Amino acid sequence: MIQYKNLNEFKDYSLLQDLWNQELKFMYPISNFIFNQNVINCKYFDKDSSVVALYDNEPIGFVISKVWDNDERVIKYQSIGFISLFYVARKFRRQGVGSKMFEIVEEKFKHLGKSEIWIGKDINNFFPGIPVDFNNLTPNFLAKIGYDIGSCTHDVISKYFDKEMLHNIHNKDTFKFKFVEEKDVNATKDFFLRCFPGRWQYEFEEYCKFGSFNDDYLVVYDQEKVIGFVRISTTNVPVYPYHIVWYQKFENLGGLGPLGVDRDYRKHHLGSDLIKLGITALLKRGVKEILIDWTGLLDLYGKYGFEVWKSYTAASKSI
Repeated sequence: MIQYKNLNEFKDYSLLQDLWNQELKFMYPISNFIFNQNVINCKYFDKDSSVVALYDNEPIGFVISKVWDNDERVIKYQSIGFISLFYVARKFRRQGVGSKMFEIVEEKFKHLGKSEIWIGKDINNFFPGIPVDFNNLTPNFLAKIGYDIGSCTHDVISKYFDKEMLHNIHNKDTFKFKFVEEKDVNATKDFFLRCFPGRWQYEFEEYCKFGSFNDDYLVVYDQEKVIGFVRISTTNVPVYPYHIVWYQKFENLGGLGPLGVDRDYRKHHLGSDLIKLGITALLKRGVKEILIDWTGLLDLYGKYGFEVWKSYTAASKSI
């Protein structure tokens, strides 16, 4: 008989990681570090609305849910319940296990006052949607239980770069490019609040709480005002953004993005300069591959040698 428990009742979370890796490690290996960061130590991980399916007391499926708090920096997240990761073991599919778990999660989200469910896109996310690797099964399953299947987004990757192009910086004598130090924090916060309020603002402010600045945020100044940024990461950072979550698939992965420029300065090629300087900085740190996550800008990044690595389909449900 199959039992269903929430993750307050079932506490051996490592068994969920093991179940995933037993069947999907060859595609999406989840390391202990990433599982701890994205699930166990994530303050948005909601144990009561997460569920595990058990057969003979062994996990055969799970849904990991996240719930935003009352933080007003990303107001739209307050009405959303996030499904961060879910899986049903192959031999137990088509037996109603997935449908039952989603039914339980949906009722929990309704009880919490949520009006929508998103697959992925959570803070400390594994995916920005459904991996197209699962296209023969997952979207069909979700559509049958009322989910709207949306457009695609992509992760793009490159290992080969045109060094001559990287050195062609349009604005090196017009604007000042630098990595954020403590003295730059207020100007950079003002930039995010002015130009990109919401998730990017939140992520930068959370990054600042660590109190150590490791040349991860490259910004561009017009006099005293920050007017653009790009984030870069290697596997030496204390918190792994999504663009390096799948580092085990690569020799030495670096991440680039997000990227943003003040609307009033978007005809100055600042985005191009930030991309080139970000790539150059990562190569100097010894990375072998660079990944840009969660983007639809294939033509833009294709100019710099990036090609699609993985694609994801959006899925959501109003409740």
